[in-house]
Amino acid sequence: MVYSIRTYLRFLLFAGHTTVSESAKIPRPPNWSAANLPHALRPDELKKFWDTFNLATAIGKRDYAMARCLADLGLRCCEVSQLQLESFDWYRGLLSLTKTKNRRADILPIPDITGQSVVNYLRKGRPETKNRAVFVYHRAPVGDAVKGSTVRGAVRRAFSRAGLTWTGTHILRSTIASHLLNGGVSLKEIADLLRHRSLDTTKLYIKIDLGNLSRVALPWPERRGS
Repeated sequence: MVYSIRTYLRFLLFAGHTTVSESAKIPRPPNWSAANLPHALRPDELKKFWDTFNLATAIGKRDYAMARCLADLGLRCCEVSQLQLESFDWYRGLLSLTKTKNRRADILPIPDITGQSVVNYLRKGRPETKNRAVFVYHRAPVGDAVKGSTVRGAVRRAFSRAGLTWTGTHILRSTIASHLLNGGVSLKEIADLLRHRSLDTTKLYIKIDLGNLSRVALPWPERRGS
């Protein structure tokens, strides 16, 4: 109701029925969607997650490499499924993204562990195919590029095997953002990695630096009897 009244009063101002912004007199409703603390995997949960991938199988190598791209680079499922062999510049250690959510080209550094997982899959797991996609199907249609749903499914199954309640991949983007913040990385640098145009979007991932906040928080006073 408050939103509707504010919108109506702004319309009256725009239509010339008044010269005073009456909507400014009405308090703006709080944004309750930003009230909850962001979720992130703890180090022990993240270890359980990685331990569930069977690197002795070709599909296990593929799923592990896809998950590393999500967790280490903050990629989205659709971006992982669209990676091409040409996306990786192994000499300079850079990854080029062209088909992104923001419709712009981005270049990211490749962490060693991420690069090793992708190379291990390309050399020892990926089936022979003329398709230039990095991650392909191992069952019919063999050699075709995987879909974003395949990436999500691999992560969902890993969460289930690890006994974790998460079912979506977004928690991995929140986790890398939280870990970087706790490691002293600036909000601007985190936004650049996640490819956010606005810092307000990044703040939704990491609203509070709990580690640094705990160092300055005062102890809660004990309740005294009357």
